[in-house]
Amino acid sequence: MAVVEFYIDDLREMCGRMEEKKLIETLTNLGAPCEAGEGESKGKLIIEITPNRPDFFFIEGLTRAVNTFQKRKIPEYTAKKSDYVVIVDSSVEKIRPSSLCAVVKNLKLDARRIEYLIQAQEKLMTTIGRKTRKFGMGFFDLNKVVFPIKYTTRKPEDIVYRPLGYQKTANAREILTNHPKGIENRHMIEKFDRYPLYEDANGRVLVLIPIVNSEECGKIDERTNAVFIEVTGTDMNTIKSVMNILICSLIDIGGTAYSVEMKYPDKKFQSMQGLVDGEVELDLEFINKILGLELSKKDVDGLLARMGYKTSGKKVMTPPYRIDIMHFMDIVEDVAIAYGYEKFEPMLPDFFTSGKTIGKTESEIDKTLRGMGFLETVSPILTSPGSIKNAGLKQTKDAEVKNSKSEEFSIIRPALALSILECFARNKTKGLPQKFYEIGDRFVGGELERAVVFAVVDRNVSFADIRGYAQTLFEEIGLEFKIENAASEPGNELMDEEKSGMVMFDGEVRGRIGLVNEDILKRFNLQNKVAICEIVLD
Repeated sequence: MAVVEFYIDDLREMCGRMEEKKLIETLTNLGAPCEAGEGESKGKLIIEITPNRPDFFFIEGLTRAVNTFQKRKIPEYTAKKSDYVVIVDSSVEKIRPSSLCAVVKNLKLDARRIEYLIQAQEKLMTTIGRKTRKFGMGFFDLNKVVFPIKYTTRKPEDIVYRPLGYQKTANAREILTNHPKGIENRHMIEKFDRYPLYEDANGRVLVLIPIVNSEECGKIDERTNAVFIEVTGTDMNTIKSVMNILICSLIDIGGTAYSVEMKYPDKKFQSMQGLVDGEVELDLEFINKILGLELSKKDVDGLLARMGYKTSGKKVMTPPYRIDIMHFMDIVEDVAIAYGYEKFEPMLPDFFTSGKTIGKTESEIDKTLRGMGFLETVSPILTSPGSIKNAGLKQTKDAEVKNSKSEEFSIIRPALALSILECFARNKTKGLPQKFYEIGDRFVGGELERAVVFAVVDRNVSFADIRGYAQTLFEEIGLEFKIENAASEPGNELMDEEKSGMVMFDGEVRGRIGLVNEDILKRFNLQNKVAICEIVLD
């Protein structure tokens, strides 16, 4: 959840002088809860923005949503072709390979507009951009740059310019060492021999990517009437979505957008060819089934129009700034918002279900492990085939997710030990020893099982250490256990056969205990020993 602030008077002016109370109510109904600010924020609205509506980071995005909801017209979002060219050099491929640029003219900027633009830029880069790891963006005074512009790399000592806030020039290495933005983001590029940058036809540096703009042309003010925009990062789909949001917002304040020809080593294309409406087939029957209503096609067309959609026959056109539309269910949700949640009549379901408390054993395990200094982890039940293979565990096709969009989450884990190893890998730069545990589900033998795993990573952790923790745990919860030599288990290479055993309760094998195989540790880039115990609870 991100928070933005806008002056109430500006919001009201852009929404047809709407009453403040109604404005707050409308924004809240649209999924942007807000309240009047106090203290330093007096005179402003404090608005919470959920990650699915990044267009709301812009005041234009919020007021656009309010105006369409009130059946007011909004501009058409188009970009003209131009002769502007940006050349993308092959040397950026292994650093930040994706670049998209555009030009916007006829802008009328004042101090507040610039303040709002900077706020939106920072929120986008912090949230979707993952603090600029995924992408960054920059605005440049069009009148101060000369095309064609080149996105390329140079040796750090050869990149010399005056960064924002500096009175003198510095090279890239000096900027990473001394400039606040350089210190903050240098970890993204300092490992490379050459750093990415944009430079114009005169060889003037516009920006060191993703660090800081040039003071000469990368600073906009009230006199700026045209801008060159770059969005650069690692994922082109995300970059296109962000650029669409940017351009639509600048068109809303009177700007005229121009597409730029992007020349990559193996292709070229117009940058704003994605500034078009998406298209989804309208399923009236599905909408009524999900919402429990009996809406006509005309009713649905009207409700969708209030949310910024266009309709034509059985087609729904999604606007280019709505990057959150991933499934028809998102459109159903918007129909419900436009209809009004307050109009739905609550109904009790015609079936009854009851919850169950966590078993006493789980509560005792949780309490005991915490008492021994273990920290609880909660991991996704889904993992990847590659992770299972790295852990030396057996896979089963019965546990695969059909049509998974991500291989990273495409199969149910066969052991909780896998999640603990991944957790140790993520925390390998932290101090030792580390002691983690997790109580959760795993998929074994065609069924889900409830299990607990606890583990220690340290330089000299031994089998005796993990056995001691296991003995304390099982005595505390009143279970008698034995450890027997681990027979070779085909397809399970997780533990060292000579330094592990089978955990037995009443003559039944319930889990394994021991040291993780050194080869497995190497696959997870772990340099210290790991002692682990996992048992089934069902």
